[in-house]
Amino acid sequence: MSHPLNLLIVCGHDPDSNWIGPTRVRKFAENLTASGSSVKVLSRVGVTSYAPAVQFTGDSVPRPQTSALRGTGARQAQSAKTMTRRARPPGIAPRLWLEVRPRLTWVFRHVLAVPDREVFSVGRLFRHSRDLGEWAPEVIVASGPPFSAFFVAQGIARQRGIPWVADYRDLWTANSYYSLGPVRRRIDRVLESRVLRTASLVTTVSQPLVDEMNRIFGVRSELLLNGYDPTDLASFVPDPDVFSGLPLRIVYTGEAYGDSEPLFKALASMKIGADQVLVECHGSTVHLIQDAARRQHVEHLVSCGPRVPHAESVALQQRADILLLLMRNDPGDKGVYSGKIFEYLGARRPILMLGFSEGVAADLVRSRNAGVVANNLDDIVSAVQTWLDAKRDRGLLPALAETVSAGLTRQEQSERLRQLCETLISGADQRESA
Repeated sequence: MSHPLNLLIVCGHDPDSNWIGPTRVRKFAENLTASGSSVKVLSRVGVTSYAPAVQFTGDSVPRPQTSALRGTGARQAQSAKTMTRRARPPGIAPRLWLEVRPRLTWVFRHVLAVPDREVFSVGRLFRHSRDLGEWAPEVIVASGPPFSAFFVAQGIARQRGIPWVADYRDLWTANSYYSLGPVRRRIDRVLESRVLRTASLVTTVSQPLVDEMNRIFGVRSELLLNGYDPTDLASFVPDPDVFSGLPLRIVYTGEAYGDSEPLFKALASMKIGADQVLVECHGSTVHLIQDAARRQHVEHLVSCGPRVPHAESVALQQRADILLLLMRNDPGDKGVYSGKIFEYLGARRPILMLGFSEGVAADLVRSRNAGVVANNLDDIVSAVQTWLDAKRDRGLLPALAETVSAGLTRQEQSERLRQLCETLISGADQRESA
């Protein structure tokens, strides 16, 4: 029987924003609330209290109750965004600004924004924490990046004498794609080591990353996967009359990570038209995919649209014939799943993955019989041709087996988080009574 708990989650970003990181936090909060726990999320927009997760209907969804939401903190954040977007400050000549701006950006990222740019919101988060009032958390989970959230959680945990958990969606200084240089990495490594000494537990999103944290920092680390939410999918029923027949629709949703060029080289070699295969992309950086298609002279096979709300993204995935998963073909991605892969499995559409073939994402696709992992031209051509022939013959590609997503729901991962927190609370109680 689940034990209800009072849980505070610290997140640098607005938990209701349309990004995969805040989505992890929001789903934890909704699902744990549904199981009887009292959960609040502390972010730069205030303290958010969530209602239990509800089935998505395509209409309006109840908004969480947030102190300071859209108030002073939100206006300040919006003002900061406006300043960031401003081309140049008034009174500075355009040519001088072009010379100065890269240097200022370097100084900001490498010298001032330590550990990250959200460090300038730390004071605001501490002020918002006063809105917790008499509500007393039993444990704190800080989700990063941004990793400045760890220092907020550390401070509140010390004040209240309770355990806290460092939840890594991506690694910090142990990240193989760390980009701020060796000197800054050494500084950040010292900060990371110090803050982790006070954490009762580290969680992260794949077993290789768990092993890496154990090896480098010697901290207790546990696996806490991302996942998909069945309630996001329940209301969508594909219409065979709309989605039957060619073209074969290959869909990509989200930001353009990885290299899409191998796919377009393969499509160019097949000498096919948009009446046979259409690659449909939605996101704020999918112009990079369009550029790759243009270099291979197959831009007529690609349709790109802007970033869409999460609910629409999920519907697009379910309407697809094939879901395209772009990841970097690099050993640095060995422990990277990408949050997208779980939603793809939940949609139960075949996956074409381009990326590191020996990583956890590739292993998941293969072990679940969820699609094809391919990087060379012949393998991609073979996969696309097989799917193209099947759709031409059958009209529709069948859904993958229901077992393809077994054990990967957000609800199941939320329950695992609850169990881990309960263990920490029990351990703290035993130490106090000893």
